[in-house]
This record gives sequence, structure tokens and C-alpha cells, in this order.
Amino acid sequence: MRFATMVVVVLMASVVVVSAQTSPFIAVYFDQSFQVEAQDPCPGIGVLDTLYVELVNADVFVTGVEFAVNYPPELTWIADFDKQEATVGTTPVGFSMGWAVPQNGFGVAIDVCKVLVMWNCDGCTVANSPVSVVANPFTGFIGYTDFPNFDLFPAVGLTSLICPTVPTQDSTWGKVKALYSD
Repeated sequence: MRFATMVVVVLMASVVVVSAQTSPFIAVYFDQSFQVEAQDPCPGIGVLDTLYVELVNADVFVTGVEFAVNYPPELTWIADFDKQEATVGTTPVGFSMGWAVPQNGFGVAIDVCKVLVMWNCDGCTVANSPVSVVANPFTGFIGYTDFPNFDLFPAVGLTSLICPTVPTQDSTWGKVKALYSD
């Protein structure tokens, strides 16, 4: 009986660990600390800036990555930099890159590359303008490969926003309280 109870407890613990994991994703950040996925407001027409592309939650040793980025009219892509020598393409047309030394993706974000852009807006003339990570158009894939097997793993492409807005609607205090009632 004790053995069966221990097996059930171990199985339940492993289910909790698996369900606590989050999906791997590739995102474009507007700041070097990889905290800001929204830019508000546009800094001005002709201003040069750096965006940061990161692979997060891979939880393997990573040998390669593949994706593309759709840039809105508010940004002009100039160049990808701080990338590996084994890179094919660019972020706007399709980006595939391999590392000579596997990168540790266990619990840390992996720096994929930096992107030099020029702003084409001043203030927030257009709200919710998306900078979207999408599948590489040549392969239809967004994701990464692991070491030592070089298996392909899919990733989610996130969308960052320029001039984000928070939707609101008129309401009363009673209606707001009713949202949280049993």
C-alpha cells in the first residue's frame, strides 16, 4: 500500500512540474533589459534605435533559431547585428542562424540578435502598431534546434506594440463589483 501511495504522489508531482512549464517564444523587445514589449510614444522621425530579439523558455541547449519579423511602417529596418557568422537571411525576409557553441536555454533568455531601426513617427499618430515575430517565409517554421540531437522545436512568435492602448468602456462602480461577485 505504501508503494502504491508513493507512486501516485510521484506521478502527481511530475504532472504539476510539466503543467507549470510555459511555451518557448521569440520576442522583440524595445529595451536592453528585455522587459518592454511596448513602445510609447514614438521617439521621433529619423531617430535611430536598437531592438532586441530573444528566445525565451527553450529549456534545452540551443544550436539554431529560425523566424522572421514583420515591421510596421513606423519602423524602417536598417540592419541585424550581434548575430552569428552562420546566419542566412535577415529578420524582415526570413532569418535562420546557428551557433558554433550551443547556447544554454535552461531558465534564461538567449540573445538572438539586435536590430538597428529608424523611427518614422513622432508621438502616437497610429495606435497599436505591431512588430510581429512570424514564421520564416521560406520554411514556414518558427522555432529552434537543440543539442545534441538537432531536433526542431516550435516556438510562439510574440507581437510587440508601438503606441499601445488599453481598451476602456464607461461603467459604474456597481457593474465593476458585479464582475467579481460569486
